[in-house]
Amino acid sequence: MAFSVSSSTLEQASRGDPAALTSLVSQLRPYVEKQLVRYPLSEEDRRDLLQATLVQVIRRVGSFRGDSSFSTWLFRVTANEALMMMRSQRRHRSRLVEGLDLEELGGLPAANDAARGNWGEESAAASERDARLRRAVEELPQDYRDVVALHYREDLGLDEIATRLSTTESAVRSRLHRARSRLRALLQSAA
Repeated sequence: MAFSVSSSTLEQASRGDPAALTSLVSQLRPYVEKQLVRYPLSEEDRRDLLQATLVQVIRRVGSFRGDSSFSTWLFRVTANEALMMMRSQRRHRSRLVEGLDLEELGGLPAANDAARGNWGEESAAASERDARLRRAVEELPQDYRDVVALHYREDLGLDEIATRLSTTESAVRSRLHRARSRLRALLQSAA
């Protein structure tokens, strides 16, 4: 689906002209909708993503310099929004350890808490499941414990963990994967 937007509409939209922005959004909507069909998303996510993309276009239309065609720029904005959503969803799904949710994993000790012996105050009402999780985490090798704590408790992404631990993102990804596998096995054997 080829389309063109007049340079005057782009110029007026970049200055925030409401009529030009409305015109731009109505022209772009079908093109963005068609592009979003390529991504493995639910219809609800696709609708959310359409709105998020159009908001980004409105916010960033002034950054379009004309080095490439506007359709190429729009493709990149749309693709970036879609990839960010899919990464976010993948990250959320990867946070789940069988039978545990994100809130429970948020109670994991920080990476350096184990070294200090400071696992935090255990309340009398702490659940057996929390205790099992803590015991399972304690059984992990230190490098696995570090990435688990940084990822789940401090909510850091793989790149941030790699920087903090002075290692590569692929090493962090591998450690996190192996740590999750071990945690699953430990939790299943303790059940």
